[in-house]
Amino acid sequence: MRVGRDYQPLSYDIRLPDSVQVAALRLPDASRAVINAALTRLWPHLDAFMREHPGPAWKQVAELMGSPDPHGDRQWRCESETVGRLMRVQAARKQIFLFIQPILSDGFIRPSTEKRPAGKDRTLIKEAITALQTTHDDDEPSFVTMLNVIEACCNFFLREGHFPEAYEELQPIPLLTVGLLTYAGDDGGTKGQAYRLSLDLEASSATLRLRTPDETGTWPRDWHKRPITVPLPACLTERLKAGVPMAPTLREVVKGDGSRVAVLDMIVQVKKQELAEWNSIERVLGFD
Repeated sequence: MRVGRDYQPLSYDIRLPDSVQVAALRLPDASRAVINAALTRLWPHLDAFMREHPGPAWKQVAELMGSPDPHGDRQWRCESETVGRLMRVQAARKQIFLFIQPILSDGFIRPSTEKRPAGKDRTLIKEAITALQTTHDDDEPSFVTMLNVIEACCNFFLREGHFPEAYEELQPIPLLTVGLLTYAGDDGGTKGQAYRLSLDLEASSATLRLRTPDETGTWPRDWHKRPITVPLPACLTERLKAGVPMAPTLREVVKGDGSRVAVLDMIVQVKKQELAEWNSIERVLGFD
């Protein structure tokens, strides 16, 4: 994998063929149960994920627990990688909460009037964040990130009548409501024990093999002998030719009518395009 600020990952969601949809959806169902059980068990240990821990997220999870429902070492690695990434996101958010907690004030809440209900005083909130930034070094969170957390705390105040005393009071356990499984914990598309993936860029197609449970919940051993041909869109093919493919993610999409679809997020690391010189730009879109 290429590293550095000059590269970025791009994701393309590919709908899996109809012939494998039923089997493919059994996998996020099974993995979601394992992931949610692990999140529930690890949530009291959120502070452990606030400490610096080099390496993939699954290794950090492995130090704290094993699979709540063992069905394959590499399968658990993928599930625990998903768990670890979610916990690391929440740990980073908790650090921001601890950073802004001293400035939380009732003054952030605009009182109700006859014409409008109580709400957030965004002008005062923004002024407080700016003042906080001037008193710290360059390591503080971004303005937008702090604003997001403060507004979440204000929403809590509007519901409960007081600000949260702990991050865990503000944030419930981030359980998955839809299936999501990254394959970054496996051994790659060629030697993977949870998935296999090979690309034919000239034909704009991929050959995918997924380890999925059958109708009885059994995990067949011959899964790698069941190839799935997946057409690739032209835009993804061009990206793959110029970039580096990364481990994909299997994801469940729930449509408005309640039906479910299994998609594979193909992730490609590409070089960032150089930005135009500022003096050559005629229009700029901004948000307040």
